[in-house]
Amino acid sequence: MRVFIRDGIKAAVAITLLVLPVSLRAVASDEVEETVVADGADATPATNDAPSNSTESDSEAKSGAPAKQPRSRYAVPDPALELADPRTYRLKVIIRVEAPDGAVKNVVAMGPIPMDWPEQRVRLISQKLSPLAKCSETILKGQAAILKLQVPQIAKGGSAFVERLYEITRYRTKFSIPGDQLKLPKSNPTELREQAAGDAPGMETKSPKMIELTQALRKSSEDAGAWETIKSFWSWTRDNVKFENGDFRGALFAIENRCGDCEEMSALFVGMCRLSSIPARTVWVEGHDYPEFYLLDQQGKGHWIPAQVVGPPWFGEITEYRPIFQKGDRFYDPLQKEYVRYVPHTVKAADGQAAPKLIVDHQIIADSDINGPSYNNAK
Repeated sequence: MRVFIRDGIKAAVAITLLVLPVSLRAVASDEVEETVVADGADATPATNDAPSNSTESDSEAKSGAPAKQPRSRYAVPDPALELADPRTYRLKVIIRVEAPDGAVKNVVAMGPIPMDWPEQRVRLISQKLSPLAKCSETILKGQAAILKLQVPQIAKGGSAFVERLYEITRYRTKFSIPGDQLKLPKSNPTELREQAAGDAPGMETKSPKMIELTQALRKSSEDAGAWETIKSFWSWTRDNVKFENGDFRGALFAIENRCGDCEEMSALFVGMCRLSSIPARTVWVEGHDYPEFYLLDQQGKGHWIPAQVVGPPWFGEITEYRPIFQKGDRFYDPLQKEYVRYVPHTVKAADGQAAPKLIVDHQIIADSDINGPSYNNAK
């Protein structure tokens, strides 16, 4: 469980793996309005191609399905990224707000939901929503999708929620173009420009130690091409940072203490890439982080390429089936008015006797184990 605390507001992100056959437990006993929003060929991915980097679509409706939208270009399969061994399962996402200490009014809560990527297909199956509540989606193009819950009031001891059931299909991926045929882009791709516009929390690219390490590694591989330079960052991180689970402590912690978990290691790798003008980002799947980097092929087409900095020594390939919730590491939280590492899990009430409590619950319902391998580095 990852717990976020914002100004006295606690948001608990509970991760549950259920194995079929299973009877889905009820989330609340109070009255709800239920809508079946997708059935077979009628399923539509929650992405669109509007000009802005951020778009919003209302499910408005307590009883209406999200409007059908064209598939985003960010979900179009990359021909150079081989997809294999698909696994399909269901994911239940619940955003629930409780008022244990007093009534609250004008409540707004938000949390991440899955969206389509080249290696992930998402189908919204159904939605349950508390009476008087409404929800809407915001798509941060090429970054993440956010579900917002709005409730006019919650009585003391009461609650309100939205519950969605998705079908997820995930693929094992392998990049097929040889590294010596790739080169650095002249600028960041569109989907990374907002992410790279400021300091990402915990990446610490202004630290002299971070800069010194990056320069030393880059110098040792400067004649070998972009692929080998990036691989030197990957190798150093794997060989010199011992896996040690814990709360996120940042890239500098990993350098100074030579330990950290997937969060520190991904931040370190991505930070060294960005210091070297190499586009890179963090991918958050349920319970794990790993990085991707971006290079151009000989025709000038850009490709996002995965790596695993902790666990199996995957570079240019990855076997990961858990749902993707974001690609990036710097997101603006409009409720708390600050930049955060993860898509906001936050709640705010404009008026009330006490702070509301937010619970974001992700339940993976699978007929086989989709959890990743051990994350102790394999030398």
